[in-house]
Amino acid sequence: MSELGNAHPKFIEAMQKLSAMSEEERLSEENKDLFEQAMNYAPLDIQPQLVAIRKKYDELH
Repeated sequence: MSELGNAHPKFIEAMQKLSAMSEEERLSEENKDLFEQAMNYAPLDIQPQLVAIRKKYDELH
């Protein structure tokens, strides 16, 4: 992951919570809002990785 020193606090908060979860938990409907928070506040260099995760989520739901 990139240097998070300049990342938005809401992104850091969401990523800390998501990182503590299993992949199945991260991709669950229950955590959709948390993932959206991460997407909305992600630094530009991380967004492509999050878009790939969103595609995987969309395929599951």
